[in-house]
Amino acid sequence: MDWLTTKRIGAKTRKRNVKENGEVVLKELIECCDGKCNPIKNFSNDQIIKATDNFSQSNRASRIDVYYRCYKGMLDDRPVLIKKGKYTLDMKEICRDIAISSMVSGHKNFLKLLGCCLEFTPLVLVFEYAEIITLGPLLVSHPRNLRRIKIAREVANSLTYLHSAFSRVFIHSNLDPFTIFLDGNGVAKLGNFCNCLTIPEGETFVHDDTLQKYHEFRHITLKGTHGLGVCNLPVIDPDCKSTGNVTTKTDMHSFGAFMLALVQIREVDDELSLSSDMLRALSDLFIRPYDDVRYVRFPLHHHVSKILRKFGYAEVVDSDISEVAAWPVKAFLRLALRCIGCNLGDPLSSMIQVAKELRLIEKSAYYLHQTAGK
Repeated sequence: MDWLTTKRIGAKTRKRNVKENGEVVLKELIECCDGKCNPIKNFSNDQIIKATDNFSQSNRASRIDVYYRCYKGMLDDRPVLIKKGKYTLDMKEICRDIAISSMVSGHKNFLKLLGCCLEFTPLVLVFEYAEIITLGPLLVSHPRNLRRIKIAREVANSLTYLHSAFSRVFIHSNLDPFTIFLDGNGVAKLGNFCNCLTIPEGETFVHDDTLQKYHEFRHITLKGTHGLGVCNLPVIDPDCKSTGNVTTKTDMHSFGAFMLALVQIREVDDELSLSSDMLRALSDLFIRPYDDVRYVRFPLHHHVSKILRKFGYAEVVDSDISEVAAWPVKAFLRLALRCIGCNLGDPLSSMIQVAKELRLIEKSAYYLHQTAGK
């Protein structure tokens, strides 16, 4: 086959992809947001190839990929994050990611979608550049000791927005460190909406049996990644796991596990810093085999509570909130435990409440930082 014929076949294939992929994207946009969304630019095949140097390994933005291969590139004279769907992804899942991303792109705590390329199969998505939190530095420097609490608060704000800003409730359903990004100013951005679900109006849950399969797939994908700053924990809500019913508590449970993952980042010296032995115990818990009977017999908060008691943080679990409120790390750990279902006082009703409590913890940390500097 000569070069010209190959080029013509490639052009026909890309044209067909644009038509077929565009139809699926449009269907998702109508289903998710009645077609009302921020503008989505369609980038060409040539633009994407040039921006990524033909998807060169040297342009990879992440050493670990679950659903996408991520690349750093330049488009329209600006740095961008280019996410190329893996063949394990269903086309509908990628299109759902595009639809939800386009809805929330105006909010500062979501990864901003710039456009996509319909000529590829699977699709290619283009975002403003940001780094996956497990691999990027925590960049906030003013004041220096508020970074991780600030990140948690910003992610809580994004989940609150998903749950309450639209006529229907949207559930992220697969929140983990691989869905959180940091931009150049250290602002946390939530992304990856492939598994995002919608609760019908007037209902409090939606039934979905695929979430457990996703977490099993995620675990298999992340095997052997310990040492790269990765939380290998299956973060599925026990109630969701047993019933298949996805609620706002599903995201809250995942968020609590994310808070515990934030604590485990060793390179950061701030008010959430813990002893190396305690960090090692938490890390060992988070990378236990997915089917370890000793682990799955009890809920996550049971194991975390045991570690806290062992390493001198018993008051986080056993004392009244007033006794830990003045200590940001203890208040942070207590809130994380409540998010993952530990019965410590008033139950959390929504991510709005979680975000409010994180703001109070952040203010407390700021006050301690100011007084310590005097």
